[in-house]
Amino acid sequence: MRYRTNQGLLIEAASSAEAITRLRESSWNEQNLSDHAYMEAVADRMFQEGIHVSTLSPDMFIAGLLSGGLLTRDTDEAQPNTTKQETER
Repeated sequence: MRYRTNQGLLIEAASSAEAITRLRESSWNEQNLSDHAYMEAVADRMFQEGIHVSTLSPDMFIAGLLSGGLLTRDTDEAQPNTTKQETER
């Protein structure tokens, strides 16, 4: 799966759970949280903006981010200027 954040970061992952890990690792403030704590922190911020994002499962969380506009599906596999998001910081 390929997603793009609303800031333009490309996230590649084999599953929703892996996508959450990649998102968390790319987050400057939340790298040290567990994946579930990261999901809860993001859901809390979204709730303050009036958007409900479920944290019951990784699939539901990613679906909420997609419907809330924080993520979009990146379907163009042939884009030459995209790179896999690395976990190195």
